[in-house]
Amino acid sequence: MPLPIGGEIPWPPPELEPVAHKFTEWSAWYSGDSNALTSFYARAGSASTPTAQRFFATDKPRGAPSGPGTVPRTFWGSPLDPGTQRTKLHAPLAADIAELSANLLFGDMPKFTSTDSTTQKELDAFQTDGMHSALREAAETCAALGGVFLRVVWDQTLSDRPWLYPVSPELAVPSWSWDRLQAVTFWKVVYQDEDDTLRLLEMHEVGSISYGLYKGTVTELGERLPLSAYEGTADLAALYGDDGVMLTNLPWLTAAYVPNVKPNRVWPGVRCAVNLGRSDFGGLEPSLDSYDEWHTSLQRELRIKKPRIMVPQAMLETEGPGQGAYFNLDREVYAGFMGLEDKIQVAQFTLAVTEHLTVLEAKFEDIVSSAGYSVQSFGGKGDVAAVTATEVQARKEQSLTTRGQKILYWRPALQHLFQALLGISREVFGNRSNPEAGIDVAFPAAIQPSMQEMAQTLTLLVTAKAMSTRLRVQTLHPTWAKKQVDEEVAAIQAEGQASIPAARPAPPVPVPPQ
Repeated sequence: MPLPIGGEIPWPPPELEPVAHKFTEWSAWYSGDSNALTSFYARAGSASTPTAQRFFATDKPRGAPSGPGTVPRTFWGSPLDPGTQRTKLHAPLAADIAELSANLLFGDMPKFTSTDSTTQKELDAFQTDGMHSALREAAETCAALGGVFLRVVWDQTLSDRPWLYPVSPELAVPSWSWDRLQAVTFWKVVYQDEDDTLRLLEMHEVGSISYGLYKGTVTELGERLPLSAYEGTADLAALYGDDGVMLTNLPWLTAAYVPNVKPNRVWPGVRCAVNLGRSDFGGLEPSLDSYDEWHTSLQRELRIKKPRIMVPQAMLETEGPGQGAYFNLDREVYAGFMGLEDKIQVAQFTLAVTEHLTVLEAKFEDIVSSAGYSVQSFGGKGDVAAVTATEVQARKEQSLTTRGQKILYWRPALQHLFQALLGISREVFGNRSNPEAGIDVAFPAAIQPSMQEMAQTLTLLVTAKAMSTRLRVQTLHPTWAKKQVDEEVAAIQAEGQASIPAARPAPPVPVPPQ
């Protein structure tokens, strides 16, 4: 599959419009940008709303005409009255959900092992080379946007081995064979002004990576240029020529897509998106919108019902005759009355805080549960100090079930990616490894037992002679490399030999007299 030839080709491809529309919505919730939320929902009812969005438009604002452009009323999409100050507040619950997902998956680094000792050394080096932070970043994007792409990148001037680079699905055009990723084209804008837009396309296929530079507009790809035509891509031209084709000589794709959760409920009939995953807060957008509305209502309750002081008119300052009057909600002394006879009064309003908090708590629990997590994972009301890891696991069962479901998609993707990493390390950097030997990926337990519980368990197993010294060390330190385990086992055995007292020589046997 070659790169596009260029010309008056819409970009991104028009078939991805409903996908891009949903990505924009999820990105707005994930970022927590109130301007992005207002911008998205304010124009949601326009005629340009994609078919997938209009399908759910079964309600309409009061007085709005019927038609395909009407959408349900939203808090963030409601227009403000002229002259009204915006007081809408956003609670970052969606971002918290994505962050929790990443922490559950990659709070601890997975263990990558190979049966080949030389390959294992390379795997150990990858795991300590910034890989943990890259995987955690990818997992958070995956939870928010329904999936994430990871590609193998390298730069011999920066590192002596390749690494993984997360890419948002908004900047990728995938190609599928059944449910398997066959090829993917990543793109980014490298330069833009009022007239021209320069895009760099990078297509990953089995055995090759191709680069293409295009000069077009905001909406069109435009003509293809030599890579040397722009200084930002001249280094690629020096390495791979103006055609920009790099042969990897590998039987693996140097990129992978990790779906968050499947099946996808949003685009079942969109062919190019049917294999994409679904966001953790996909389908919860109305609930998140309602949660923000009640959160704003609580803040409004606190703002307008603050205690006020009422004083006689004579005690207030004026701005002068003909200057008009205004009402300031933040002014503690706000009202003056005639005839109070110089008496000062305090107005104390009744706050409906308890009612608001009850509603917010119910909505919070509903959103978190629908996203697949336990309230206790967020430090919720039901989270009290637990004595054992078993009790913690029971209280966070829903979160751990969701974690296990996501691992089903992460494990094969990481096995594939680390094979590609080892392959590039061998082909480009000349490192000795054998990726064909296969790689096993083991995720650590999400709930780790305390040292006391671990010691009790190991003591029972040792007493029953059911565990070797090596297995004890591996159980206590599951992330240690083989060399670290060997050194610890040798140290334990040496201490054990030193603690055994030297045997006393046997007394001489008396010889009977002849």
